[in-house]
Amino acid sequence: MIHITNTIRFNKSFDEFLRIHKNRYQTFGEDNDAVPRKILTRIGKEKFKDEALTIEEVLELKQHVENKIKELLSTRVFEPNERTEIEFLGHKIGLNGTPFGKNIQDNRIDSFYRTYKICEECLQENKPVYLSITEEND
Repeated sequence: MIHITNTIRFNKSFDEFLRIHKNRYQTFGEDNDAVPRKILTRIGKEKFKDEALTIEEVLELKQHVENKIKELLSTRVFEPNERTEIEFLGHKIGLNGTPFGKNIQDNRIDSFYRTYKICEECLQENKPVYLSITEEND
């Protein structure tokens, strides 16, 4: 599992982590291409917990997920039954990640968008994004 967080995640239980309102995270499967290879190459470990990314790496991660979102948005069709609204690059986009939605990519867009927002927040607050790759979720 790939975990992207706005704070150190693995120094507490998952329940404790969730109790702190300001903690943000997004989890991906390892085959999801969620993190640029250059970042993983720099870390140089297969499994690790709470590796702080440099500002340059956070910018690279943000650009990477922005490109992923744009790519997924390019194939979307109009969705009248939106369940979640995101604001991305000045546009409001209604997503419907339910099985009844018209766009099967909406859940992936939402996951990448959450990562994008973590990067934005950490850049604004001048703090690192933390990356972990583990076998388990907690």
